[in-house]
Amino acid sequence: MSRTIFVVLALVAALTCPHPIRAAQQDPDDLVERVNKAIDAGVRFLYDQERGNGNWDNIDTLSASNHGGWTALATLALLNAGVKPEEPIIDRALKYLRAIDPSKTYVVGLQIMVYAEAGRSEDRERIQQLVDWLIQARIMSGQDCLGWSYQHASNREEPDNSNTQYAMLGLHAGQQAGARIDRAVWQSIRDMYIRMQTPEGGWYYSKRSPSRAPTMTMTTAGLCGLIISGMELNQGREKIQASGQALDCGVYAENRPIELALNWLANRFSIMPRGDAIFYNLYGIERAGRLSGQRFIGEHDWYREGCKFLTKPGMQHEDGSWFGGGPHDTWPVVSTSFSLLFLSKGRTPVLVSKLVHGPGNDWNNDRNDARNLVNYASTELFRGRTMAWQVFDINRVEIADNQRLLELAGELGKSSVAYFNGHLEPTFKPMEAQLLKQYVEQGGFVFAEACCGRKEFDAGFRELMRELFPDNPLRPLPAEHPIWRAHAFVPPGSFPLEGIDYGCKTVVVYSPQDLSCQWESNQMKEGRGQLAFRLGGNIIAYATGMEPPKARLAQVDIVANNPLEKEFHRGYLKVAQLRHEGDWQPAPNAMRNLMADLRKANHMNVALQTEALSATDPNLVDFKFLYMHGRADFRISAEGRQEFAHDTRDRRNHSGRRLLRQKGV
Repeated sequence: MSRTIFVVLALVAALTCPHPIRAAQQDPDDLVERVNKAIDAGVRFLYDQERGNGNWDNIDTLSASNHGGWTALATLALLNAGVKPEEPIIDRALKYLRAIDPSKTYVVGLQIMVYAEAGRSEDRERIQQLVDWLIQARIMSGQDCLGWSYQHASNREEPDNSNTQYAMLGLHAGQQAGARIDRAVWQSIRDMYIRMQTPEGGWYYSKRSPSRAPTMTMTTAGLCGLIISGMELNQGREKIQASGQALDCGVYAENRPIELALNWLANRFSIMPRGDAIFYNLYGIERAGRLSGQRFIGEHDWYREGCKFLTKPGMQHEDGSWFGGGPHDTWPVVSTSFSLLFLSKGRTPVLVSKLVHGPGNDWNNDRNDARNLVNYASTELFRGRTMAWQVFDINRVEIADNQRLLELAGELGKSSVAYFNGHLEPTFKPMEAQLLKQYVEQGGFVFAEACCGRKEFDAGFRELMRELFPDNPLRPLPAEHPIWRAHAFVPPGSFPLEGIDYGCKTVVVYSPQDLSCQWESNQMKEGRGQLAFRLGGNIIAYATGMEPPKARLAQVDIVANNPLEKEFHRGYLKVAQLRHEGDWQPAPNAMRNLMADLRKANHMNVALQTEALSATDPNLVDFKFLYMHGRADFRISAEGRQEFAHDTRDRRNHSGRRLLRQKGV
């Protein structure tokens, strides 16, 4: 057989194994490029507007009355747009801000956010002092928090939800930077937002508002206030029992108010709401989408829509600024800062997509599990590079045909890990289940977990995997599997992980024992919680190969077999794969991926589909390229070897006759 044209390929792992979905090369005029250019131009504009000593203040009477506010906002925008904290312009701005004593709520909240983002050790005590000022500045009625006004509570001003949201954002940034805030403060904030929400689910500006009609900007502020206060209150709330189940799993006081707020926004979503500041509104949408994890607000791809709006012709001025004609959109420094915050924070790469599935809200018993795990991975795996998570709700999307299925697989493929869990049997519609399979076949990675170790989810998940991967059963991960040590050593068997191998890589990992409640509790420093976070980090490290995902808008390559190719493959290079008595197809998409790469990179006429033929098949002689693969021992029958040798002689004789014809013999 050594003299035949039979080719045995031992393809390297990059070709034979599923790999993280890669971003396609971008057209210079596409949205990703437009966003990058817009950010660069906006940053240059803010550089140009700096007044030489690290401030952007005193441009008009409004900025003068909020001394330090414009400077803090511009500095925050620059930091989020990628300007390094050690850059001279940031150093000058920090020195300027440190000289401003706390007196205005907006300014203090923004100062804290800037100091936390810059991460200078010398500002830690200053952050605590400003946090304490905000806590004392609350307007209280007995034990009830009424919110914040422009100044300290001692000034007896009426509170409003705009000042309140910046106080709350400052407190949140402060606590993340290590400031101490009593639980009672967060309790008072959450109770305030629940109390002030309208029956329809929105919030208005203040009691002074003439109609008290909810608005987009105040509803995104209220939603974020509920989410942030709930995050702080829910750490350690669940008590995990010896049985593996957690007390209070899925029970949140703010569940219904958050659901109402999301429904309000879904039904009234607008980039340009009437009567609201456009750029201020965009920054609120970004925070609401990011903090809630919502990939879509209703049917709206909020980030894509906002990017298209900000980068459409004529929206950004030649000097790199944004501003408009509305009553609150006429200050270029402010509008440009809000635009940069939207564009730069919204494009954060999505590491984990949390899948919505039925029944009910069982998919979200632990509302902060993915958030806390991604925060851990950002710090411990990716050296502080910020990563995002998202809710991927395929129930909201109509999957009418295979083309739409591939498009959605590409959307899901922008995240490195698809994650779902629950108590009850997971329910996916047939096309939704196929989307999950397509995601895996395109290089995606699935992690699932039976929340609280529930048997109902366990049985349903196993059945789902049997349907999707009938030839690839779930098996316990062996002690030598790299998941036990991909990031930090976790004793094999600490959690009873199982996996599905597809090619030479594990592409589905399942834990029938609870991990999500440990992530929800966010106790990552010791005990079982520490082990759970380390294992989660290992799973992400294995799934990604320690390569961060692409930015949110990046396109992905989708490799799909075209059924029409059977009709026009004449003249195309088409591969046959030899079926043998053994594991003849451990990497079913290997040759398809190789052919797709040849087609794209070298513009070769190749067919993506591979024919599977036995050694006795008379059609073998029609193929110029034969591929054989496997990992275990294999057998080819004597009849098969004889037939194969006969076909090879026929091919050689055919080639010889063709050569003679070419020479005119």
